[in-house]
Amino acid sequence: MKKSRVLAVVMAVLMMVTLLPSMVFATAVPSGTLDGKLKVKGTLAIGSTLSADYSKVKPEGITDDNVSFSWSLKDGDLLTEVGTDKTYKIDEKDLGLPIVLKITGKEETGVSGELTVTTQEVSETEEEAKALAEKKKEEAKAAGEDPDAEESEASAASESSENTPDTEAGMSEEPDSAQPEETIEPAEETESADVQENTDVQENTDAQEPADTQEPAENSVIEVNGEQSGPQNTDEADTSGDSQTETPDSADTAADASEKNEEPTYSASAYTEDGSGILDFGSVEEGYTEIPEAQMVTIKNNGTGDLNFKEIAPENFMAADINDAPLKSGESVTVWVKPREGLKAGEYKDLITYQTEEGADVFFEADFTVKEPENKKAEDNENNEQTDPGETSDPAAEKIYKLTADPTELPFDDLTAGYEKVETTSTVTIKNEGTEAVTLVQPESEFFDIAPVSEVESSGNIQLAQGGEQTFTVQPKLGLSAKDDPYVEELVFASDESTEASATVTASVMVKTETPKTVTATVKPEGPLKFGTLEQGYETAPDAQPVTVENTGTEAIRIQLSAPEDYEVGEPSAEVLNPGDKAATFTVQPKTGLQVGDHSDTISVTDQNTGNTLAEVRLEFTVSEPEPEPNPGLSVTDSLEFGTKEEGYKELPDAKKVTVTNTGNTKIVLKQPSSNAYTIGTLSATELEAGDNATFSVQPVSGLSQGEYLEDIVIANDANVEAYVNVHFSVTKKKTDNGKKANNLTGIKKPSDIKDLPNGTQKTQKALKLPGTVKITTTKGEQKASVKWDVKGSSYDPSSAERQIFNVKGTVILPEGVKNPNKISTVIAVSITVNGYQGTEAAASDNKITGIDSNGKYDTNTKITFTAAGAGMDNTNPRKGDTRYQPKSWKITETRTWDGEPYTATFRVSKPGKYTLKVTFGQQKYDGSSWKDTGTQSESTVTFTVSQAAVLTATPSPAVTQTNQKSAVQTGDSTPIMTFVIILIVAVVCIGGILVYRRKKK
Repeated sequence: MKKSRVLAVVMAVLMMVTLLPSMVFATAVPSGTLDGKLKVKGTLAIGSTLSADYSKVKPEGITDDNVSFSWSLKDGDLLTEVGTDKTYKIDEKDLGLPIVLKITGKEETGVSGELTVTTQEVSETEEEAKALAEKKKEEAKAAGEDPDAEESEASAASESSENTPDTEAGMSEEPDSAQPEETIEPAEETESADVQENTDVQENTDAQEPADTQEPAENSVIEVNGEQSGPQNTDEADTSGDSQTETPDSADTAADASEKNEEPTYSASAYTEDGSGILDFGSVEEGYTEIPEAQMVTIKNNGTGDLNFKEIAPENFMAADINDAPLKSGESVTVWVKPREGLKAGEYKDLITYQTEEGADVFFEADFTVKEPENKKAEDNENNEQTDPGETSDPAAEKIYKLTADPTELPFDDLTAGYEKVETTSTVTIKNEGTEAVTLVQPESEFFDIAPVSEVESSGNIQLAQGGEQTFTVQPKLGLSAKDDPYVEELVFASDESTEASATVTASVMVKTETPKTVTATVKPEGPLKFGTLEQGYETAPDAQPVTVENTGTEAIRIQLSAPEDYEVGEPSAEVLNPGDKAATFTVQPKTGLQVGDHSDTISVTDQNTGNTLAEVRLEFTVSEPEPEPNPGLSVTDSLEFGTKEEGYKELPDAKKVTVTNTGNTKIVLKQPSSNAYTIGTLSATELEAGDNATFSVQPVSGLSQGEYLEDIVIANDANVEAYVNVHFSVTKKKTDNGKKANNLTGIKKPSDIKDLPNGTQKTQKALKLPGTVKITTTKGEQKASVKWDVKGSSYDPSSAERQIFNVKGTVILPEGVKNPNKISTVIAVSITVNGYQGTEAAASDNKITGIDSNGKYDTNTKITFTAAGAGMDNTNPRKGDTRYQPKSWKITETRTWDGEPYTATFRVSKPGKYTLKVTFGQQKYDGSSWKDTGTQSESTVTFTVSQAAVLTATPSPAVTQTNQKSAVQTGDSTPIMTFVIILIVAVVCIGGILVYRRKKK
């Protein structure tokens, strides 16, 4: 019977051995169709960065290289794509909208299909994101739904979401129904993993302790999360086995915490290859050139949260960094460690510490000895013998105890009496720069709180290995009273081993008397805002002027502005101003369409918390009666006829009066007229207001020879109004003159003025319609004479958009045979009027929407990109008065605006149906320097239809389908499976034989 029991035990052991292959994890290359649950990592708050989490995605082993990404904002049924990178940083425009992540398998990598996840709405801060996630979870519970339930499977191309424990707070993803889900691993799998892992660890423990006489290994396992596990000295050898088996329990706790959605825990353990917890690199002689071979250490995450390791740089050893990716819960990573080259002679026992951003640090010991060369030892011995043959060296004298602090001074920001918390926390690092390990004593302080950064202390004392460091946080204690001088205290970090080994840090803080609470504010500018005067009917309001509000008190203020009836007051840049904040700004601008009168008013700046008026802003603006459109005009006596006189006349014709009247509505300044054939009297007045008149006299001069003296006496003026009087005087030849009659010039007939030419007329004689000839009178009658016009010398500017009235002077070229003995002026002038530019009117009917077909049909997978083209937007050289239509906004379910070019947008609609895209255009008018909104708007629409896209399930390639492939899947496991199969068969046969034997015996 005893033999059979032994045999049964042997058979059971053999069966257990056959189960070992089940613990080997395959590492197959991922291939197939995407399935499972896609998650998003990150906090749903502005400024946070999101990424994909494939922990629940099948096939296993999916990475960023196997899929493409599409990040979109979900606004009702509208999806607007905002990114295609691996990660997405949340922007302010995303506030209040859920984010949709869709991953699509890259078929060239063997992965096909797609998965989608929808998050909760984006919050402004992390705290709000956490609160929203908790609220949605409570709402789901109140509705009788299980917030922790998980769908059994997720199909490709379907929207799914999760709220998993390893996701950061506030990052619970939600489907359209806003029901948060939580991934719950099956309890059977967790327990199985725990049992298996415990078995392995216990076996390792038993292997390390075959007999009671074996010394326990130091630091075999060190777990850092406020406690140390593993034996620290020979007295704790009995508990080492228990400490090692706690590691799987941590994983079990992690699974439980994950299921309950508790706050993540952070802890880690380190394991050396030999299980001792110490890396022993042996010894070499000083000056060594070959570095001992690197040794490996396995670090495991025993907590429930991811660990992000910091870079590591030990003083005497080199170690691999763990910064490729976060170490997930339950995962392990192997790192190498080896001594540095060129170390001096000495014994190096360094504590290699891997620190994490979460505060869960893990460490282990590395030992390395550098010996002095034999020749140097002989020289030292010889020197010692020569110096003092009887003296022996004292090993204790070679020990050095030294502590240093960095920094040595900790000045804190000033505090105010009655403070309830301290915002600033400083750190100081104490380093053991001696040759021996020391027991660091944490100082006690009257005015400052001191605590180690990592939880490694025991009864106030800390073990610090040679070269090791310990960081402490220091901050002023609560309740310090105000006084005139600062609190200054020397914090002494000492050691138990030596009174000389200490480091001093001077901490100081000033506590001031509490300032009386005041609620005050000032506004700038201090004087009134003057907007000037405009005529009634003005279309463009004066430019808006900024006003700044500065909090000059000690309390926060909540700004409230009064709203004057005749002014537009903008929203302040900040509603709440704390003391010391940057000033808030708002703008003020008079409204358009105000009537004639004084529109002065006041804006009151009030604190909503107290209701007190903090400041006032005086506004000044006046609307005046419109000035009439300038319309200058002059009327002059029609003509003067002085009759005929015979050559040699002595009696002059009587002088005649000419009256000039201002018939326009503006003042005109006259210039004194002149003539060669007539004597012109002085003007009675040169400045004529509307309705005024002036006079001057005209009389032929004496001594004129035979001829006709027909002339237009021009009254020039600053308004360039045509004004002249036609005069005529004839002198005949004496009857006794029997000679041949001469052909002498007696007058030039002035051409008519040219009016109403279009704006932009070219500056040429032909374009300005100037005549090529004029009529002249001679002693033999009328003739035509050509004119040479000085067009270039005129003041006309063809590029001006304003109405222009100007004169063009010309010189009359007398025909052959015509003499001008009386020196009559041959210079004439013509007044020309060119109308002002009326502007190019853009038609609203020319507004277009391109890129999307009217009555077009699309499916729910289609990304639609359209462009809004406003009429007149292609006017690159505008002139005053031109108009255009600028795209302002577009809408399908919600209105979205454009800040500027390009006026394009991309969207995708996730729900089938008929939709209308509406684009709003705003009319603008060019004022000569910039485009200004007129307030007129136009809308253009496009109707389109969205159908449900077909869900395509990609068929995996036969090359990677298990049912079709001819060879085994390459898993990376080289364990010979056939050996275990044979052992299993033998064990079953043996057990069966034993049972048969026992029955026959009975």
